[in-house]
Amino acid sequence: MESDVREKILETARCIFLKEGYKGTTINSIARAAGISPSTIYLHFNGKKDLFENLDISEEEALQDAYNANRTSILQTALILFGEHGYDGVSMDMLARESGYSKATLYQYFKDKEELYSAVMQETPFYFNFLSIQPEIDGYDLEAAIKKIGLAYLAVFDTPERIAFTRAIIRDSKRHPEVSSIYHKNGIGYVARCVETVKRYTGNLQEGVDTYLAAKTYVGSLFGFAIQYKIVVGVEPQYEDDEIVDTLTKIFLHGILH
Repeated sequence: MESDVREKILETARCIFLKEGYKGTTINSIARAAGISPSTIYLHFNGKKDLFENLDISEEEALQDAYNANRTSILQTALILFGEHGYDGVSMDMLARESGYSKATLYQYFKDKEELYSAVMQETPFYFNFLSIQPEIDGYDLEAAIKKIGLAYLAVFDTPERIAFTRAIIRDSKRHPEVSSIYHKNGIGYVARCVETVKRYTGNLQEGVDTYLAAKTYVGSLFGFAIQYKIVVGVEPQYEDDEIVDTLTKIFLHGILH
C-alpha cells in the first residue's frame, strides 16, 4: 500500500516537473494533482529536491519542457489575436496582456512581432498532422499516401482559430506582402513539398512533368475548396472532405503518371 502511494507521488511529480519546470513546481501542486495531502508526500520524501532527485529526469530537461510549454501557450494566444485583429492590429504589448506573460518574457522567445508571426505559420496544425502521419505513409501506396496528406490539410481549416487567421492573412496581404510570403512558404508551399516527396513511391512518372508544380496545383485546389466551404461564411458545402480529396487525387495522379 505504501509503495503504491510512493509510486503515485513519483508519477504525478514527474508530470508536474516536466510541465512546470523545477522552479514552477511545488509540493502543494504535486499534492493537489495526486489528490493527497502535502504531509503525505513528506512521509516519503524530505522535500522537493529529494523528490526530484528520485525521478529519472534532469533539471535541464524539466526547464526545457517548461520553456516549450510557455512558447506553445504564447503561439496559441498569438494565433487567436492575429486572427481577430490582423497583423497591424496586434502589438507585443497586447500579446503580453492577453497571454499573461511580461513583454520582456515574450522577447526571450521571439525577437519581434514578425518572427512571432512567422512561428505561428511554421508551427501550423498541418505540420504536426503531417509528422504524425508520415511514418504511416511508408506503408501506403501512392494514391493512399496523397489522400492521407490531402485530408490532413483540409482538417487544418476545421479549427475556428485557423479560419480566423486565414481570413486575416487574406485581408492583410496587400499591405504586407511579407505576410503573404510567409503564409505561402509555410502553407501551400509546405504541403506541396510534402506531396511532391511522395513521388518516390512510383517509377511511372511521365517524363518532363514538374512534380512540384503538379503538387502545388493539387494543394491549391484543396485550398480553393477550403476557402469556399470553410472560410467564406454562408456557402453550404456540396461535398465532404473525403469526396473532394478522392477526386483531386485522381486528377493529380492522372497528370503525373503514365
